[in-house]
Formats: sequence, structure tokens, C-alpha cells
Amino acid sequence: MLSTPVVMVAFNRPHLVRRTLAAVRQVAPERVFLIADGPRPDRPDDATLCAETRAVFDEIDWPCQVERRFSEVNLGVEGNVELGLDWVFSQVPEAIVLEDDCTPDPTFFRYVEELLDRYRDDDRVWQVSGNRHGVPRRLYKGDSYAFASWASVWGWATWGDRWQRHRAVFTRDHVRRSATDAGDAPVRTRPALPAPGTLVTRAGQRHFAEAARSSDVVTHGWDKHWWLTVMTEGGLCIAPANNLVVNGGFGADATHGYSPGREDDPAEPMEFPMKHPDRVALDVDVERELELHLNRVGGPAARFARKLIKSPRLRRAARAAVNSRPAKSAARAAARMTQRS
Repeated sequence: MLSTPVVMVAFNRPHLVRRTLAAVRQVAPERVFLIADGPRPDRPDDATLCAETRAVFDEIDWPCQVERRFSEVNLGVEGNVELGLDWVFSQVPEAIVLEDDCTPDPTFFRYVEELLDRYRDDDRVWQVSGNRHGVPRRLYKGDSYAFASWASVWGWATWGDRWQRHRAVFTRDHVRRSATDAGDAPVRTRPALPAPGTLVTRAGQRHFAEAARSSDVVTHGWDKHWWLTVMTEGGLCIAPANNLVVNGGFGADATHGYSPGREDDPAEPMEFPMKHPDRVALDVDVERELELHLNRVGGPAARFARKLIKSPRLRRAARAAVNSRPAKSAARAAARMTQRS
């Protein structure tokens, strides 16, 4: 059995919850935390779908301690995750977090447990990630993972003390003034100012500067603000060389991430024993690639293209062109030139 607690975050997609639960069942964690958001009052189907989603959790059939936090009202993505993790980390010192659409390879759990143990007392490390966002494996130089300023939360883990440090400076409490209101804008007790050297491209610096001052809780969600705290503290996130978690949540029922035709890289196993980096320090090559990825999918050009190109078929063609090897090579070259200037 897996000794590290597993957190499952869900809303209204029972088919995805069942798939991810099947992966969790293989490792049979001793303790499971279930976080589920409530139905939206303006969506008639939500009540049934939320009930069906929660019913899937009744299929947990291995001996374990199950904790439930099921909201009767709709908190929204930000409130469901942030308040849910506050609840989790008030009870346990570390945990693995899986949203309903993030399905891990079985080796993800061993990988996470080993790294949670290895870096538990190293305050420089804030997050262990399971998805590599398409960063080429060659950039890892034979290591099993690298350190970056930010890394995917499509299957991730952290320690309670790090999460509590984040929430001490990011105090949003998610008061909603109406059923359709997105909730409180970001609130910080001190400015988010990434430490020097944490971001290596101008595109990355612009993106996170915009996130730090934005009140848009959809474009710049809870994960961006978590990473901003990590960067402000000069912390590091672990990015894996293998894609250990696949995100299958880009369909029409996605709350924020609907992207017709988009598919994540398939999950693949981690090889053991792992090869650890020689030192705990930012890997500039991996960080640059992550920042370029963020700009491709969430930068100004990407947002403009989504408004301009309405056809899903044309979007897929445009995305394929942007993500092609020549386009990525050109973007990396431009980033290196920008860094030197």
C-alpha cells in the first residue's frame, strides 16, 4: 500500500474520475482525501453529474481511511482547489494531488514518494510534478528530472509547510457575491516579485508579471499564483524527464480548458533507480523550454489566435504548425538571443 496520502479533486465528470480512480486503486493508498465542488445553479445538468461523480468514489474498495470534503454550493475551480488543499494540509504533512482528468502511470507514485522523502527537509524545493509539458527528454542530460521555477500541476505533490507558506501570503478566501461571480480576485499580503534568475526568457517574465497584477481568475488561476509564491521565495519545482501523468480533460465538459482536438502526451513509466541531478539548482535549458511552452499555449498570440480562429479544424492545424519541430527550434533560438541581449 502507498503510505503517502492521495488527494482527488473533482467536480462533474464521473467518467474521468472513474479512470483516475482505477489508477489510484493499483497502489491502494492508506489515506485518501476527496474534494468535490458543488453544482452551478445556472446549469441544470450539474446536480445529476455532481451526484454521479461523488457516487464513483463509493467504488473505493481497498482498506483505507477516506476523508470527504463535498461542497453543497459551487465554489469554482479556484475555491475548490485552494480551500480543499487548506483542509488537506491542516491534517497531513505531505500529499499527492490528482485532479479528475489527470491519470498517472503506476510508477508516478513511487517517483513522488522517493522525491518527497529526499527533499522533505530542503526548503528550496516546493513541488514534485508528474507531467513534463512536452520538454524534450534530451534537455535532461540523462537525469530523471530537473529543477525549474515552475512545473505542471497535472499530477503533482508538495509538503504541507510549503502550501501553508504560500497561503500565508496569498490570502484569497473565495467570497462569491453571486452564483455567476468568479470569486475574490487574488489577494497578497506582499507583492509577488520573482527572485532574480528564476525566469530566463522575456516572455516568461512578461507572463508572470501579468499574472501577478491580474484580477482574471480564469486566465491566471490558482496554479499561477502558487508558482508566483515559489518564484518570489526563490524556490524550485521538480520537472520529470518522463511524462508520468496524462491530462485527458480537454473535452467539451472542461470548465476552463476546452480545446477541441487537443491531446496530452501519453503517460510513460519512470525508470528506477532514478538518476538525480548533481545539485539542487535551476536547469536553465528545461526552464526556458517550459516558459516557451507557457507562452505557446497561454501567451498573447495564443489568446489572440483563439479569438480569431473559430474553426476547431483550423485551430488544430495552427497548433500543429506552432508545435512543429522547426517552429520550436526557432522559438528556442529567439529565446537564446533575447537572453543574451
